[in-house]
Amino acid sequence: MIGPPHTGKSTISNYLADATDAGSGEYQPTAGVRILEFNCNVPNSPPVEVQLWDCGGSPQFESCWPAIARDATALVLMASSALSPDEVQFLEMLYLRFGAQHGLKESQCAVFLNNMDDSTSNGAPAQLTGMLSKLPSETVSMNSASELPAAFGRVLGSALRTQKEEWRKGENQILSVG
Repeated sequence: MIGPPHTGKSTISNYLADATDAGSGEYQPTAGVRILEFNCNVPNSPPVEVQLWDCGGSPQFESCWPAIARDATALVLMASSALSPDEVQFLEMLYLRFGAQHGLKESQCAVFLNNMDDSTSNGAPAQLTGMLSKLPSETVSMNSASELPAAFGRVLGSALRTQKEEWRKGENQILSVG
């Protein structure tokens, strides 16, 4: 999970992993990456073990990103639900660096738009443009936190199905060569 700083990545990650942060409640940016492990319910599948990498979105950690992205199975881009043009541009760069450059398919990626002020949204969710418009997106909020595991499970389920399909294709190619 990665996105611009101060968009709730750690808060959402902690909730999904049923982890508590002993912090003071004040914003503390993630330095590099935090790794959380937990089980997740995936539609039409038994629960799966997840290793969620909560990545610091500050460009100062950019030198660490290739190592973090290398073996990812899925990518969740997190942004504020009030997307600014700068955030869209930053998310596109993150998608290229974490997803496209590492061979992740669109079905292995998603955008979570975090309603940070926990207000009830009367309008339509922010419109994603360009390459981001091809990715599944979910509007999330700690105000409706009980819906977060299902949203994350859908993303993970899609990513795992795509990964299995790619493995099957590779196995079939090996078998057909022999």
